[in-house]
This record gives sequence, C-alpha cells and structure tokens, in this order.
Amino acid sequence: MEKNTLAYLSFFGVIFTLTVISLGAWVRLTDAGLGCPDWPGCYGILGVPDTDLELHQANTLYPNANIDIGKAYREMLHRYFAGVLGIYVFVLSYLSIKHSESRFYLIPILLVILIIIQSLLGMWTVTELVKPTIVTLHLMMGILTAVLIFWNGMQFYPIEINKNGYDLKLITITLICILGLITQIFLGGWTSTNYASLACTDFPKCVGKWWPENMNMIKAFTLTNLPDINYEGGFLSNDDKITIHFIHRIWALVLTFLFGILFFYVFYMQSEKFFQKIGLIILTIFVLQIILGISNVVYSLPLMIAVFHTVNAAILLLSLSALLYYSTHKGIQ
Repeated sequence: MEKNTLAYLSFFGVIFTLTVISLGAWVRLTDAGLGCPDWPGCYGILGVPDTDLELHQANTLYPNANIDIGKAYREMLHRYFAGVLGIYVFVLSYLSIKHSESRFYLIPILLVILIIIQSLLGMWTVTELVKPTIVTLHLMMGILTAVLIFWNGMQFYPIEINKNGYDLKLITITLICILGLITQIFLGGWTSTNYASLACTDFPKCVGKWWPENMNMIKAFTLTNLPDINYEGGFLSNDDKITIHFIHRIWALVLTFLFGILFFYVFYMQSEKFFQKIGLIILTIFVLQIILGISNVVYSLPLMIAVFHTVNAAILLLSLSALLYYSTHKGIQ
C-alpha cells in the first residue's frame, strides 16, 4: 500500500471524525444525551423503539422514563457513527503500523488507546447522567482523535518546504497557541455542558455589566466529586453559569492576543511562503470562530451555528497542528 493511500485514508478519517463530533454537538444541544437511558442499546434493543410492542417493552423496562423517539434516534445515530469510526480507527491504525517505518508507530498506538477511552466516555456519559466533566472530556477526546488522525495522515503525505532547519520561535508560539486553544475548547465544552451558553444574553457586556457580580470560580469550575444526579438541563445557579460563560469570553480575549502574536510572526517575522499560507488559513478560521461565538449570543444559540462553532474549534486546532507538524520537520535544504 502506497503512503499516499494511507494519507488519504487518514484525511477521510478526519472528515468522518468531524462528522461524529458534529453529531455529538447536535445531540448535546438538543438535550438528547439521555435519549436512550441505557448503553450500548436503547431501551433494551439495538435500534430505537418505535413500534407499539417495542414501546410497551421500553415502558416496562424503564417505567419512569419519558420516551422521546426523536431524541432516541439522534442519540443512536451518534452511537452508530461513533461505532463505525471506532472500527475505522482500528483498521487505519493496523494499516499504518504495517506499512510504515518504526518511527511512525506511536500515533497509531495512541489512536487505538484513545478510541477505547472514547468508548468508555461515551458509556459513562449515559450511566453518569450527562455529568459535565464526563461530557466535556468526551468532546475534547473526540477533537484529539481528529488531530491524531490528521497527524497520522501528514506523516504519510510529505510536502517539500524550502527552509533551513527549525524555527524555534515559530514552534514555541504555535505550541502556546495550541495550549491556549485547548483551554478554550475545554471552557467552551464546560459552558455547553453546564447549560451556560445563554447565561449572558447580551454582547459585549454580560447581563448589562462589563464585569458581572457574584461570580464564584470555585463552584463554577468544580470538576470532581459532583453529586450523583441527572445533569440534563443543568444544576448550577445562574451566578455560577454567568461565571462560566464570562470566563469563556475572557479567555477568548487572551486567545486573540496569543493568535495575534502568531499572525504577526508568521506574516512579518519569517519568510517561508508555505507557513504564510497556513497562517492565512488559520486566520480565516479564527475570525470565523469569533463570529460564530458572538452569533451564538446575539441570536440566542441557533442550533446550526452552535454545532458549527464546536466543529470549527476542532478545525482550528487541526490547522494549528499542521503548522506545528511542518515547522518541526526538516524541509528541503
């Protein structure tokens, strides 16, 4: 098997992973995370109960459940796609190890481990009643899966870059931006899973203030020892939700500053055209992400915009990972 074929299989895997991420966001934003109260089936079957007999059996098994067929279909669709992705990752990892040099083994092995962790997180999302910590980790691991598959593809798709050695400044700035973006993705996931996306319904102020009162960082960002309750609909106070939302906004400003440094360096402090092209792509995606984030507030969280906001965050991280990958690999001297 040619390396280009493995690269294309990886890039298709990235697209498929982004599809699964979008389905997960769709499920989360439509409160369908508990559309099926069991796992991996749905009310005791592998499909969705929609006949009179299946509905009767579902009510018998879960007498306290409010069966919503639409939510159940969305949840199971997400599970089916995630299951196919899991199989795809196993096959891709096997082929990558079989047809690659020894130095390429790490990414495929990490992918196998990650997809197993993702399966467990998917199960715990249901059994732990959409606990915010679990759901946020599930989202972040999904995005990391896309990044690792993309990295795997880049290893099999060499690009000639006319550069001399490594640009340590570019590598450092890119790494800082990646860490900043990962933090923001966590904050975005935490905002969504705690139903805090509309805690501030105005922009640029939040509840009419530049700095909201009664914010409690400790309560808003308690990640462990959460009570065993159903978290659908959220359980935090309005002040705590405002805290989460506002910190997500504040970090967006920090991230804008960090990305500003990256753009200045890429466009004005180094001369490699290839990196400038990647920088232009990153800039476009970053500006789009800001527009989507503001639109979520101004237009009261439209479903399509909210889903795309999640997917675009993943795409932004993918573009940064491309910049990091090619800046850490020697080009043509």
